[in-house]
Amino acid sequence: MSLRVFGWALLATAVVLGVGWFIGASGRDGLEQERRDAVARAEAADARAFILSGRVSLYQSNFGDASRAFEAARGVVQGAQTRLRQLGDAARAGQLEVALSQLREAQRLSLALDAGAHGAAEQALRVIESVAPAAAGR
Repeated sequence: MSLRVFGWALLATAVVLGVGWFIGASGRDGLEQERRDAVARAEAADARAFILSGRVSLYQSNFGDASRAFEAARGVVQGAQTRLRQLGDAARAGQLEVALSQLREAQRLSLALDAGAHGAAEQALRVIESVAPAAAGR
């Protein structure tokens, strides 16, 4: 094989690899954004489930379970807030601080055996639902 043929083969291989990389990377940004939105929706659903569980416990006058549920919801919301800050979305992360303060208040009221924790939990739920990205098709 001559040096000229080897050069052309090497150039053709480089072009094919470059085109393949470009085509493969072209849809990656959209998929990554969809994945981040799906994770955010899942975190919002988890937090919502814990808050609703806490509210049911309040209706049943089980203030200890309500406090644990609100603590679990706070953990999920704090994780979501950290993720949003890492992604550079400070506005949505700041909105979740309101939800965290409402969850702290709901937990404090439930530990004080005060059914007023319903209102704080409801406000936290509204904030979380307003921050979570909407599901596709809705």
